[in-house]
Amino acid sequence: MTSVAIPLVVRRTIKALPGPLFDAFATEASLTCWFTPSPDITVEALKYDFTPGGRFRLRYRMPDGRNPVVAGVFEVIDRPKQIVMTWEWQAPDPLENVPMKVSFRFLEKPNATEVVITHEGIPSDSVCSIHADGWEATLSVLDAFFIRETQQ
Repeated sequence: MTSVAIPLVVRRTIKALPGPLFDAFATEASLTCWFTPSPDITVEALKYDFTPGGRFRLRYRMPDGRNPVVAGVFEVIDRPKQIVMTWEWQAPDPLENVPMKVSFRFLEKPNATEVVITHEGIPSDSVCSIHADGWEATLSVLDAFFIRETQQ
């Protein structure tokens, strides 16, 4: 695989304050409502310890029957500004044991927050493209989640 020189950066402005957006990561119950690239893909928290040094393990249930698992460690939890975590797909995923890092920054804007995802350590351009599509779609699901929350 070829190395990607520039980390993947995905941005989305969401009409919500940084605190509530940050809190969408804080519990297993809230995270599993939206942390997926598509409404027809569900996510299950097999382990979720949202503390500095805490571990997570998430299983995605795909419509085609695959169940990829990603795991990592929360390195930085700085409410409401930033979350940094390691990101490693588990066997039998083709990216198993490829160490990556994902950070989420929450930048306050007038009546909104810009969510900036930086994904480092992606091993190839094709994998970068797949993850770019995934993160863009995940932010769309998060945006829809907050639209629903504000309408209730």
